Amino acid sequence: MKGFFKILFSVGLLLLILFGCKDEKLLTDKNACLYFSTDTVYFDTILTTLGSVTKRFKIYNVYDQPVEISELYLAQGSDSYFRLNVDGEKGENHKNILIPPDDSIYVFVEVTIDPLNANSPLVVKDSVICLTNGNMQDIKLIAYGQDVNLFRNEIIKSQTWTSEKPYLIVENMAIDSFEVLTIEPGTIVYLHNYSSLIVWGRLEARGTLENPILFTGARFDGEYENTAGQWGTIYIHPRSTGNLLEYVTIRNANAGIQVGYPDLDTKSSVELRNCMILNSASRGIYAFGGNITAYNTVIADCGMYALGLCMGGDYHFYQCTISNVSAFYPGYYKGGYKSRAFPTILFTNYYDWADLDDDFRIIDVTLKRDLNLEFANSIIYGVLTQEIYKDSVSDAEFNYYFDHCLIKNHVDSLDYEDPEHFNFIVLNEDPNFINDSIVLGAYDFQLDTLSTAKDSGEIRIIQDHTFLEYDYLGNSRILDGQPDLGAFERYE
Repeated sequence: MKGFFKILFSVGLLLLILFGCKDEKLLTDKNACLYFSTDTVYFDTILTTLGSVTKRFKIYNVYDQPVEISELYLAQGSDSYFRLNVDGEKGENHKNILIPPDDSIYVFVEVTIDPLNANSPLVVKDSVICLTNGNMQDIKLIAYGQDVNLFRNEIIKSQTWTSEKPYLIVENMAIDSFEVLTIEPGTIVYLHNYSSLIVWGRLEARGTLENPILFTGARFDGEYENTAGQWGTIYIHPRSTGNLLEYVTIRNANAGIQVGYPDLDTKSSVELRNCMILNSASRGIYAFGGNITAYNTVIADCGMYALGLCMGGDYHFYQCTISNVSAFYPGYYKGGYKSRAFPTILFTNYYDWADLDDDFRIIDVTLKRDLNLEFANSIIYGVLTQEIYKDSVSDAEFNYYFDHCLIKNHVDSLDYEDPEHFNFIVLNEDPNFINDSIVLGAYDFQLDTLSTAKDSGEIRIIQDHTFLEYDYLGNSRILDGQPDLGAFERYE
């Protein structure tokens, strides 16, 4: 009996294999149409010479018979700006592509736009042609491009950048020592992944309210438009002084501005007038013993500190809005926001780091410098219980003063009645910005009509510093004699 069942099993298995391997007939009906996940593949603005992200679409076979695409190709062939990848095979022309019954395939598309010396955005078009049983179907490809002035790993001499067409920095760019880069209103500077602007000489970027200067990442597609950490930083070298940024917006950097480096022999300096540093992956401003004056300036949504002021220095922040909800990383963190464990503001009069001694052994070094820090008529806000952290060593001065400020901080962490360090503090009140979240649309750090920051400023501070008379939008702060806190004066 065992032998009989073995024979019966073998015969059944053979029949199963024979019938299971029977070839299904190809669908050859000329009226049969394939279906596509889209009729047009769009690419957002692509900077010339840089490849795009990869887009994709699906081709569906909705029939119960296999279908063969006899040819799938780019209409412009080798002259196309687009590139195809079908089932892992690259090329502008693909033949004899089999799609099983009730199945689908992916087609991946990329685009690179060459410089065409056009100052305005340009449009590049093509089509993916699909031939099946003599039936021709197509998917349109549309990419918007922008020609740019390209700087790739260069050291530049003194020059002026204009708004005629954007600038693209790839693999860093440095302003040489004793040289000046002047940037005119309306200029846009794109920085590629990990790229930075290094200032050995001097940077003078003077925008206007109507035509601000923009530093941002080089990708705009989908989620990348508002993704933090797309590029490096604007690095002000310790020897660089006299830098000026006016009506400059810095978006989506790793660190918006780094001022100096752990070095006791030099002190870099920069002045920020009516600037915005938004959505930085780590820090808005990271400074080492520098000299910074900022007013009417917004620093918001940083993955770590909005202000990391280390190793002492001289810092003056007037009528500034510092709000740290969190940096935006769509797709990587729940809800889109990176969880932040660092306070909005850190300041110290020292910095610990590792160095090498004369025998090239690693040693711990503490660099110390006097700290003089001032916040006046400003807002320091965030979502943590404690948004201010300070630390000091005894053999360097540690002077700080908050004068008429709204502060988010633990009620017991600082002595807010200490007149040496605090004067008129609005503690742990929501400033009620119109919109401090990029998820809800464009930022708007103007105050709501019920904000506790409204009319809480000190007019004496403005009288002592006449450049504070007008807010970021050019509105007067002295007409009603009661200035608001932060970069924006509320007008009903």
